[in-house]
Amino acid sequence: MNLTLTKVQPEIFPASDNLFQNHFWGKLKETTGQAPLYFEVTFEDEENNRHSFPLLVLLRKVKKVFKYAYIPRSPDEKIIPEDKNCFLEELSEQLKQYLPETVAFIRYDLHWINREHSSRTEMLEIMMNYGTKKHNFKKAPTDYMCSSTCILNLNPAPQTMLKKMRQQTRNSIRRAYRENVTFSIYDAASPEIFQKLKDTYEMYRDTAQRKNFYCEKYKYFENIFILNKEFSEKKETEDFDEGIVPLDAQVPSPQFYLFTAQKNSTVLSGLILAICGTNAYYMYAASSMDMRHCMPNYGLQWEVIRFARSKGCTSYDFMGIPPNNDSSSPMAGLYIFKTGFGGDVTHFYGTWDYPINHKEYTNFCTGESLSIKN
Repeated sequence: MNLTLTKVQPEIFPASDNLFQNHFWGKLKETTGQAPLYFEVTFEDEENNRHSFPLLVLLRKVKKVFKYAYIPRSPDEKIIPEDKNCFLEELSEQLKQYLPETVAFIRYDLHWINREHSSRTEMLEIMMNYGTKKHNFKKAPTDYMCSSTCILNLNPAPQTMLKKMRQQTRNSIRRAYRENVTFSIYDAASPEIFQKLKDTYEMYRDTAQRKNFYCEKYKYFENIFILNKEFSEKKETEDFDEGIVPLDAQVPSPQFYLFTAQKNSTVLSGLILAICGTNAYYMYAASSMDMRHCMPNYGLQWEVIRFARSKGCTSYDFMGIPPNNDSSSPMAGLYIFKTGFGGDVTHFYGTWDYPINHKEYTNFCTGESLSIKN
């Protein structure tokens, strides 16, 4: 397979409309102790056409030692050949030479759509290793990024989108406006951004405790907007003749926005939206138990959807739902809420590992599986 992996400096890392394969995301994760590596992958298809895409690799530590290389939301199935299993194997083999000796495995959060949506690990591993030389791919004990999500097409007119929504969702949006819930938007340039971020973070922390999900530290969110401002200011220094942006100009740096919903000066919910090229992402959310009858979360989502559409986005990723509409699931409410806006339920392959040191990898997965059960 004619595949070439080239390490590049972060300053010349090719731009991408995939938020998680972007220079910005690498810099953000560097603030959490991860070490980003930047590559460009080039290959030829069956008709000898040359293709390339950027590849961000994050080295992650376990007990202060780099233990594995993590690749979020990549490769994209739109840009790889039909023999994608062999492609991924060759990519992994070439990547090994750039990794520290302590790295035991490579972990991919694959951006491939799983149209069969099989949940049996044995079948998934047979399918993933089909045609490969080493049959080395293993399904990770858990998916890092949720393997199922809901993606809303933002191309239709707002009235058309409203018609596609579940009736309960549509009514809840209208209820928010009838209850006089108001909405605010802040970005990295807003003078109030960090005060509003602190206020929202308190609610986010309470939400995490209530719904039992991992809570990022406040500094992480602060870094998002600090870096966002730095990247935006750097981009503004690029001069184009007569102010006209050429067609081959890179995708703009990701932009982050803090949205809040409030009534009578009381903040009821908050949401951090990311926009990268034509893609919008529902990143982090917080909600209060106060005045839930006002449906602030529904109104806030509608404000976000309209805003993303106004910024030229064509898709809105709700970033994670349960795999199906199982009413007995503790996450059933999340499924109903997110799918109610009329998006398409999409299943990805999930998280996959390519072991390098099999003994170290087995020990790691044993500990990871035990932590999941606990």
